[in-house]
Amino acid sequence: MVSKKLLIFLVFPTLFFSQEKIVSADFDGDKIADKLYLNSENGAVVYELSSQKFRKVSSNEFVDSGDIFLYKTKNGFKINLNQMRASNSYQFRYEKETGKMRLIGMERIEFGPANNDGSGESSVNLLTNTYIGEWNYFDVSKNKLIKMPTIKKKMVLPKTYFDKLGNFFSTYIDKDVQYYLAEKKRLYKQ
Repeated sequence: MVSKKLLIFLVFPTLFFSQEKIVSADFDGDKIADKLYLNSENGAVVYELSSQKFRKVSSNEFVDSGDIFLYKTKNGFKINLNQMRASNSYQFRYEKETGKMRLIGMERIEFGPANNDGSGESSVNLLTNTYIGEWNYFDVSKNKLIKMPTIKKKMVLPKTYFDKLGNFFSTYIDKDVQYYLAEKKRLYKQ
């Protein structure tokens, strides 16, 4: 006969796993712990600030994003989305003037196809509008993976907040890919 505990575990697994990714820290600076967690029902990340009476503020759903990891940072929190051959992350910080968590940085890692063409990583600091890319390309004539010189450029993106994130990361990827392709074209003459 199945025990009552096992039956509850089998019938209501979200009771046990919905709270598995919780970060507790003071994000809004009032010396009271706030909460950040993954809503396992819909794949959204939620934060609750003590200064806002723990009202739930939810992100978009991170559907098909692979593994989602939540981290406390010095001044806020970071969300990492890890997939098989790629990873990206968002970093947020509390903005006192608006009472919201502002997106202050993004990172991206790509492993590329089997020959690692297009592999590397990049980041953008949205407070300073600084983009840095460390990319590789595969030189077919030399049959060799070539590390490109570091790409440092200005990347100006609109001010964005946690609750209005939408598909903002794709805007970053589009500019990132443009910078990579321009540098690859300059370096690689077939």
